[in-house]
Amino acid sequence: MAAVKAFYESPKARERVRSEVKPKKKRAHPEIPTESEIQIKLAGLLDQLTVDGEPLVWCHPPLESYGISPISARRRKLSGAKKGTPDILIFSKGPLTGKPTAIELKRLKYSSTTAEQRDWLRRLSGVGWDAHICKGYKAALEVLKAAGYVS
Repeated sequence: MAAVKAFYESPKARERVRSEVKPKKKRAHPEIPTESEIQIKLAGLLDQLTVDGEPLVWCHPPLESYGISPISARRRKLSGAKKGTPDILIFSKGPLTGKPTAIELKRLKYSSTTAEQRDWLRRLSGVGWDAHICKGYKAALEVLKAAGYVS
């Protein structure tokens, strides 16, 4: 046991640990909130909203593909996950529009929609949804105000 302790306290062990720890990748534009940061902020608001005294019925389909194994990705696809599904689906009808709302969130800069995302929004509009691409939190808030979810 003394030998193990001596190794962990040695400079060689510290050097080995340092070489195994990968440095965090720096964001290209840290001053611009990520989609994930915008999503978290918006989720906090949506959880507080009500329509006709009832909590807002909404969800974020967790379809991000980064960080999951190929097996998990395959299971997700086989169980019905669809590319391009909007980030926020609000099933409660907007008090001013009378329609459910779909929002595809994007960063203020350095972010664009895919063909699959645009197709989803077009198809949802075709079946009576309000469908929007929102660049940033303020744009999403404006959509919520226009639909009557927020005063």
